[in-house]
Amino acid sequence: MLKLSDLSIAYQDKIVLDHLNFTAEKGEIIGVAAPNGTGKTTLFNIIANYTKPDSGRVLIDGKYTYRNEKEEVLIHKLLTTFPEQKDLFDELSGTAHLNLYASMWNGSSKHVPAIIDKLQMTHYVKKKAKTYSLGMRQRLCFAMMMAADTTVMLMDEVMNGLDVTNVALISDCLLEMKRKGKLIFVASHLLENLDLYADRVIFLKEGKIVHEQRFTEDRDIYLKVELTPVSYDELKTKIELPPAHVYIAEHLLCIPLDGLTLPEQTRWIEQILGQFGHHLTVGPLGTVEYYEKYYS
Repeated sequence: MLKLSDLSIAYQDKIVLDHLNFTAEKGEIIGVAAPNGTGKTTLFNIIANYTKPDSGRVLIDGKYTYRNEKEEVLIHKLLTTFPEQKDLFDELSGTAHLNLYASMWNGSSKHVPAIIDKLQMTHYVKKKAKTYSLGMRQRLCFAMMMAADTTVMLMDEVMNGLDVTNVALISDCLLEMKRKGKLIFVASHLLENLDLYADRVIFLKEGKIVHEQRFTEDRDIYLKVELTPVSYDELKTKIELPPAHVYIAEHLLCIPLDGLTLPEQTRWIEQILGQFGHHLTVGPLGTVEYYEKYYS
């Protein structure tokens, strides 16, 4: 559906993307987790053809790439990017914004009332955008994406400025859009929220994908315990930790349990409980833990 082939771009002496390769399919939500300045926005801009890479190409639907104006028009019928709040028209109502996006991509705004109802915008959508709060403006931007109803959607910080209730509402909408076969990229700092709806989360560092977290596959199980650096150093003098263990962000020891027999797993749990007796959990690593692993 969407293939990134050998994408590279540098600004002066800084390599932002370094021979990046990635493939995504319809009906997937891809989370992008990385600190500011690591290439998330540049990646989205290249996919949308707002920025030209130094090398490589973007292929959509197996046949379209940015070779000429005609193909660019065809791609932009399939793809939308999350609008910035500063690009909203203050004198236009929310309804007018939604009708505009629906008409530009669909040629019809028949589905707009259902979007307004789904996002619980009825009480303010007819008012001018200049009267909206930060959260209301963000919800309008998301509704505009829904109104465009394109096959590919690029969403940068879609949850910005939203309270817990609206984060849950948008998350439900994303899952519904996924079920309809949309391919959605979501860059977000709400890492735990990504775990709830993403099929995969990719982590960018030094221009490359350093890890890909797949939620649709079986994941490695770890014994996890909160430890200070001093306690971690002391533990290493008492117990020979397995080579595959990880100590994340100077606070979390993770011991892999996969591949061990049940008695071996029980022995590790008893050893850690005997040493600390609290803050012990068993489970896979989540997006927050991988983020800390690679960026802290």
